[in-house]
Amino acid sequence: MSYFEKLGYTEKDIAKRIEDEFNALFYGDETVRIYHEKDDLGWLEDTGNNDVRTEGMSYGMMIAVQLDKKELFDRLWRWVNRYMLMTSGANAGYFRWSCFNDGRSNSEGSAPDGEEFFAMALLFAEKRWGNGTGELDYGKQARDLLTQMVHKGDPSDTSGGQPMFDPKTTYIKFVAEMAISDPSYHVPHFYDLYAKYGNEIDRDFFKRAAVDSRDYLLKAMNAETGMAAEYANYDGTPAIVRGHDKFFSDSYRVSANIGLDWAWFGVNSALKPRVKALQKFYKPLITLSTIPVFEIDGRQILTGQTEDGQDLTYVKHPLALLSGLAQGSLITDDENGDYFAQLLWDAKPIVGKLRYYDNLLYLFALMALGGKYNVI
Repeated sequence: MSYFEKLGYTEKDIAKRIEDEFNALFYGDETVRIYHEKDDLGWLEDTGNNDVRTEGMSYGMMIAVQLDKKELFDRLWRWVNRYMLMTSGANAGYFRWSCFNDGRSNSEGSAPDGEEFFAMALLFAEKRWGNGTGELDYGKQARDLLTQMVHKGDPSDTSGGQPMFDPKTTYIKFVAEMAISDPSYHVPHFYDLYAKYGNEIDRDFFKRAAVDSRDYLLKAMNAETGMAAEYANYDGTPAIVRGHDKFFSDSYRVSANIGLDWAWFGVNSALKPRVKALQKFYKPLITLSTIPVFEIDGRQILTGQTEDGQDLTYVKHPLALLSGLAQGSLITDDENGDYFAQLLWDAKPIVGKLRYYDNLLYLFALMALGGKYNVI
């Protein structure tokens, strides 16, 4: 039984709601839609930054494979391969984290959360649809990518690049070149499946990575508030890097990931008190018209900006925050969990320039609480 069914909604109600919100984001009115098509390609636009990101493209592919939409999946993956794949230099085998809408490069760097979701979505596609040829040989594409993520920088590698997983700690890095992490990049439920579906040679590494990742989140999330910083050191403390040491936009995904991990594998019960604390902290705040931003220990931030000029005194993505809290209900499953799940059901997509991030996390949370975000 899905969480929404527990609240009294029927399977038919839930399926219609998810399909309606999917259609709004991908094919709906231009005030909500973030998806575009041309020829046999498709892409998701970050409407706040007027670019295309591996984050959004990989999220779109995960949504497509979960909802059994192969044509959409293939359109997105073709765009990624045509414009985002780097084929030379230190980052060969990784993907440009940002391109312009016409496909021109906006960065020659990568962001590992995109690669994580690409690999998982491709492995699910192999299970759901079987493999095609070339770029549509989903399983090969996933396993080749995982090899780069783990083994780039090995003695046999001549690219001069760095792995996305730290070899000593097994932690996913914020970027391959930096020895810090991003707690919202920690998806141990993916690592368990990389071990099962991925390269046999890396099976033990990913089994260990899943355990280490769950332990890391215990360190990164404040025991009293449940908050984690956007960027964090390997000891879990906030990384003082360009204003990203607060509980801010990236951080909203941490409780969502923990909830999904619980739904898939049910082995991360030690994190339940952290998510309960987070829901308790935000319950009196989540419906405010302007929600404050906090240090992870709960101190309100009264002034400041990130390096790219984002104001740190108010929540920029309130629906994303709600979505993360609601998806966390999968592990809390109590009165506060019901409260946030109901708020999510009652919510509507964000309209306007900043809708991209909010609405993708919103759709993921609807899918997760509706029983439509599963191991394939």
